Amino acid sequence: MDFPAPSTTYPRAMRTTPQPRRRRDRGSGSLLRLVLVRVGLPALAIAIVASVAFATIPRPAAGTSAGADGGPPIAAERQSSLVPFADARDRLADENRPFVVTVIGDSTGDAPGEWVDLAFRQLAEETDRPLVQHSWDLVNSSYLPAVESNADAASAPLIVWNGSASGKTGEYSLAHFDTLVPAQPDLVIFNHGLNNVPKPAAVGPQLTALVAEVERYWPATAGFAAILENPRFDAWADAHRDVIDNVTSWLGEHSSVRSIDVHSAYLAVEPEALLLPDLLHPNPAGSAVTAATVLEALRR
Repeated sequence: MDFPAPSTTYPRAMRTTPQPRRRRDRGSGSLLRLVLVRVGLPALAIAIVASVAFATIPRPAAGTSAGADGGPPIAAERQSSLVPFADARDRLADENRPFVVTVIGDSTGDAPGEWVDLAFRQLAEETDRPLVQHSWDLVNSSYLPAVESNADAASAPLIVWNGSASGKTGEYSLAHFDTLVPAQPDLVIFNHGLNNVPKPAAVGPQLTALVAEVERYWPATAGFAAILENPRFDAWADAHRDVIDNVTSWLGEHSSVRSIDVHSAYLAVEPEALLLPDLLHPNPAGSAVTAATVLEALRR
């Protein structure tokens, strides 16, 4: 996606050229040491592998999204049939079944040490589950080999399909949906908005369409949450406030979707201190705040 910027410098989250994925050393800061949990990468037991295989079986045939009279597609506003977020989240209490989370978002959660990695490592520890993380490869438009941790845990695994894609909006997620969402999720967490600044009003319809796609394959099964993303203080700051307003309005129209207000969590402290010098992407302290806010939503 190409669009004009108000300055000659494009923020990293809005570049269209995929950046090489590399693991960043985030273990030197004292704050991060308090947040990161122990990482273990031994192979999972045979029973756990079987559980993962169960959670990655091919998707069912999708039901048609066209209207009964062949008219316009049915929108995702089957709100009465959406599973409340809390009901889906409570499946975590069943230690004998895998719990599957799909994250659909942007570069704020696409790398080790960022909020997706931090939050679900901690959740795996808290729930005594092995963690199996699949990270999206933007270059090949597919998932990288799984990374496993907390392998000695006794319960069924926590499986995370992290479809976070740097520089992308929900339009990209929709275009790659069949690959991005390969297995039936218990929870779907949307983390889009920072890259919607050229067209803030597009974010709501994109979220609606993503909900519709999940519901086409697995009706009344997944719980949904949407993150109000961290503030930005670069040249797109005003446009991003419009994005936040649009996501807030969308959440108000979708009562079954849990709001995860990372935006307010940043503003409650010193927000610029939680961002990298680009004034857009969270630094390690900011990623910790985002992860903690997501975990709070998963606990209540």
